[in-house]
Amino acid sequence: MIVFIALKKLREAAGLSQNDLARKTGYSPQFIQKIEQNKVKSLTLEAAARFCEALDCKPGDLLEEGEPPKKLTIDKGVALNAPSAKEASHSNKRKSDKTSEVDLLKAA
Repeated sequence: MIVFIALKKLREAAGLSQNDLARKTGYSPQFIQKIEQNKVKSLTLEAAARFCEALDCKPGDLLEEGEPPKKLTIDKGVALNAPSAKEASHSNKRKSDKTSEVDLLKAA
């Protein structure tokens, strides 16, 4: 069983930004970001109390069981759904056809 701190879900449900929550709790936005990225494995009771006061929740609401949400990371220069080099070379051969596809990345 995996238990994680579900701060982001509660913060977003309250309509607060990380900066808003930082101001309400006295913690830094960087600390809140680390919690939301699951880089913090535990909280003190004082921290839980501050977050619960700011988010109008109970301490148990801060914890969830299951897999924490995965963060989507995209490296600089990587396009989603980009064709591989092999697919691109086949695509270049097809571009001579009159019904070639529009490249949305170039059109943007």
